[in-house]
Amino acid sequence: MPNETEYDYFSPYPNEGPDHSPDCARCAEARPELEKIRDFALAQKERFADQALHPYVAGKTSLHRSSCPTVEDLARQGVPLSGEGTESAADVFEGALLGFAHVRVLSAYRPNFTVMTDREAAGWVQARTGPRGGTRFRVCKVCTPDLPADGA
Repeated sequence: MPNETEYDYFSPYPNEGPDHSPDCARCAEARPELEKIRDFALAQKERFADQALHPYVAGKTSLHRSSCPTVEDLARQGVPLSGEGTESAADVFEGALLGFAHVRVLSAYRPNFTVMTDREAAGWVQARTGPRGGTRFRVCKVCTPDLPADGA
């Protein structure tokens, strides 16, 4: 039995290739988690498509306008990094599953941004503002968004 810590430099991920079983236990265990990540990422992609209704995008610690070039990769959620747009959504998922299960790499789904309405963005800002007005977030220096109103 091969050592799972070995890395085959001739394939993109360990355990990929003719010896990788379609019934791989690691892939089966990782599937539900990747499905959640995929669903979130694709929902953000749909929201991102309507920038009039969803004018803000938040990262972990920064607020952007949805038109900011920093967050434009949201439109590519669910597309393989190889650039081949001919693969079906199921094929993209199965390809991403292999890397996610064996080396915890996300290739087609990057859930690092949340697309928000004015009201949601106001809540996001409020949750990250201390009682004395200090903030635990930054405003993007590229798109310099105005802070959202209360959203009332």
